[in-house]
Amino acid sequence: MGTEKEDKHDGDVKGYVTIYDFGGEKVFYNTHHCFMSSNMVFVLVFDVAMCLDPSRAKDGYERIEFWLRNIATYAIDRAAPGKGTPPVILVGSHLDIVSKNKEEQKRMFASVLEKLYEKPELREIMATHVQEMFPIADLNDSTKNQDTYERVWKKIISIAPLQSQWMKPVPARWVALEYELVRLKNEGRIILTYADLLEINSKSAVPLAEDDVMGFIMTLRFSGSFLCFDLHSKSPFIVLQPQWIINAFKAIITAPKFTSDLSTKQSLQWTEYEKSGVLSHDFIRQLWDRPAKYRFLDEEDRLYIIMETLGLLTKPISVDAEVDYFIVPSILQPADPEVISPVLADPDTVTTVTLCVKFDNPFIPQAVWDKMIASCIHRFQRLKELGDDGLKFIRRGFACLSVDFLWKMIINCSDNAMKVTMFKTDTDHSVPTGTGIKLLSILTFLLQRILKLNHQSHLAYQIYLHNDFRFTAAEQMVKVDDLRQTAHLRCYGLKRREWIDKNDLYIWFKNPDEKKKRALKRHVGKTKKLPDRKLSFKEIGRVTRYIGSTYQTFFAELDCPVAIVEQEMEEHRHLAFRSRITKIFIHLLKTKADTGFLAIANAMSRHGMDPSLLVNILDSNRNVLFIDETLPDKWLKRNLSVNDVPIIADHVDIKSYFNLFLELGFAPKKVDEFDDQYKNNRTREKITALLVAFIKETNPRPTVNSILLAMQECDMDTESLIGTLKPS
Repeated sequence: MGTEKEDKHDGDVKGYVTIYDFGGEKVFYNTHHCFMSSNMVFVLVFDVAMCLDPSRAKDGYERIEFWLRNIATYAIDRAAPGKGTPPVILVGSHLDIVSKNKEEQKRMFASVLEKLYEKPELREIMATHVQEMFPIADLNDSTKNQDTYERVWKKIISIAPLQSQWMKPVPARWVALEYELVRLKNEGRIILTYADLLEINSKSAVPLAEDDVMGFIMTLRFSGSFLCFDLHSKSPFIVLQPQWIINAFKAIITAPKFTSDLSTKQSLQWTEYEKSGVLSHDFIRQLWDRPAKYRFLDEEDRLYIIMETLGLLTKPISVDAEVDYFIVPSILQPADPEVISPVLADPDTVTTVTLCVKFDNPFIPQAVWDKMIASCIHRFQRLKELGDDGLKFIRRGFACLSVDFLWKMIINCSDNAMKVTMFKTDTDHSVPTGTGIKLLSILTFLLQRILKLNHQSHLAYQIYLHNDFRFTAAEQMVKVDDLRQTAHLRCYGLKRREWIDKNDLYIWFKNPDEKKKRALKRHVGKTKKLPDRKLSFKEIGRVTRYIGSTYQTFFAELDCPVAIVEQEMEEHRHLAFRSRITKIFIHLLKTKADTGFLAIANAMSRHGMDPSLLVNILDSNRNVLFIDETLPDKWLKRNLSVNDVPIIADHVDIKSYFNLFLELGFAPKKVDEFDDQYKNNRTREKITALLVAFIKETNPRPTVNSILLAMQECDMDTESLIGTLKPS
């Protein structure tokens, strides 16, 4: 897989072809979307003997159908008239098992093709995309098939213009840089860092400007030959060997026949992992250490970024502590929607009408839904009912998660549709207008991003409403566009016949007749002590303590674009959760400078949070002296010196330093300047430099008290620092 082949013929300009050999086992289907796109020629090889064997025929035809349908999801309207993109070549193999007679082999091959044509949807795909079909016998004996191989290769070349990116112009200077990447790939290099790329570029005859280098990377990720990651950070990187990613994924999710080399203890761990879908850091390291030749652990941190970006595994959201495990969506147990029924049966539980996103294409690969569930698990907290840890509510294509402090949601995915139902357990059984609007905006953003990552942004879908979160064979849903035209429509599901009213529509969509967003109101008794102004940088850092796992809907309530929330969370993945939330706040205030205390109080209240907590973040309500009866005031008021810096730096949480220096009075821009200046240094060295600047530039000179108060606000270990700083 991932082989580079240089092709020259008839004096034409040479080009490079990347050849991928996709694994056929179902367990590997989730990896295919990492590489497949409309910028390919697909050669689909299938076993004719398997299709003609009554005991295996069903499986054989299902495999062909799966691949044809899968390829068709990349179809776009960009090709020569009457031709389909991407182009496909069918190759029927194992004909020597069927018969030794050449004519009989051709007839058997034709009979399989005729069987495929019996299904109208497959007939359409084959008519549009399949450019040629080749029968082949003695597949493993290359000496007998040179002529066939040559004809297949010539056909690949002749239909190559049907790829989506064929002859698409690119800057000439990019070609030289891409050539260097191909050269490094052929030498066996696996990963190229951004610093490496800049160095290669600097040695080019005509170097690109750094902005152009980033443009090159952004375009390169859609070429199919290389994969680019961490693009929002200051240290993006390129994977030159995509097969390396596949090998790493194979090590953690594979067919049973490939797990025979596990130790007894590892086999037990594997069994437990298969049941739960939960993969601990410790076990993933063991699995990656087994095929030592791939040296996965040398790039462990980048592998996590790669696999989380691709949706192959996901780390559940965590506010207070680092989660030491991943959930692997494709290995989760089959969905059982009835698992949530006891919760919904509670008399105090109220549900919204169910929203359904349904694709026009009847075939949507399960990998899309696996990635969607992964995205949600990473952004919304697990549902915890009656002391349960919530894992039983997470299944393949199914998850029950908390939206905010009040509302929960059920996501149920099947075939080409995704259903979303919100519910709450509350004495107030009302479902306010607009309850699901913010959630829908987040989910559609995530779905569109998954489709873009999978090169399937062109896939269209419609939105419906229904009366049940479960799927049934004979269900009938109400199309949203139709409901806009009438007062109510009938739907069918497990609950039999019910009516969906236009008012149900406005739970998920804005009512055009409703007045503009109501003016922000003071919540009497709770926010009357809040000032009517925007927050200081210190206060921004402090308020993040109360946002927690509801950050997605909280920022949506403040009209912060989901794209900004996602970009900031990804770009600053090296920081603690609170610091990442702080980064989003600061970015928001650049575009919505008027977002003040009242807007934040309103957003908190709308999502079940207590806005009176905001009083605690005001400077006027803060303790000015660190409280510890064992510490004399004189010692707390001692001025800090640069000699204290090494000791303090060793006790600063390297993931929370950003909030710490906001609390110490630095502007975000100043901390960012140090980030740029020390981007190639260890974080501890950067913290040391920041502390030196803090002590030297603060007037009057800061005290031990000031550093302890700031560290306490950022939940750092002040006790340990006191023990080191305090004279014996």
